[in-house]
Amino acid sequence: SAKAVATGYSKPAIQQYAAEFAEQLEFEPGDSLEELIKALGGTIKYQGVEDWDRNEHGSIVVDPEQSSFTVWLADFTGPLRDRFTLAHELGHYILHSKLGKVSLMRHRHGLDKHDRMEREADWFAAAFLMPGPAFRKAMQEDSSVRALAAQFHVSRATAQWRLDEINNGTGT
Repeated sequence: SAKAVATGYSKPAIQQYAAEFAEQLEFEPGDSLEELIKALGGTIKYQGVEDWDRNEHGSIVVDPEQSSFTVWLADFTGPLRDRFTLAHELGHYILHSKLGKVSLMRHRHGLDKHDRMEREADWFAAAFLMPGPAFRKAMQEDSSVRALAAQFHVSRATAQWRLDEINNGTGT
């Protein structure tokens, strides 16, 4: 069977794709990622702190034979952190499993932050939750990190990351 690999696409290409995907789904800031994942055939499972380090399953498992995928979330993190995690795992599902056609298992532990698949999933998540055109428009209205985080239902750290990326020209 095919093995999931990084797309190798540029950051702007992945971010444009993520924004277009969100638009096609009519996904708006604040919409439920849980409902979207369910609609795509996914299941979300929660783990307590005692099981978090022992999870052999990984943070996402895609099984093309069952036409399903499972995402694991910690039950001790907050809703804003969970939104980014779900968008990140959605990025793996869309980009790396090719919408469930390729088997995929990603472990949350021991991954190099420079791992190409992880970076691609982060780029996807940022642009899916905070599409460039909408984010730029919001920046014109109020560029404070607090206002941007509230408008896009993300953490202040995530909004700051996206703001910096747009301001320094490394994000679309």
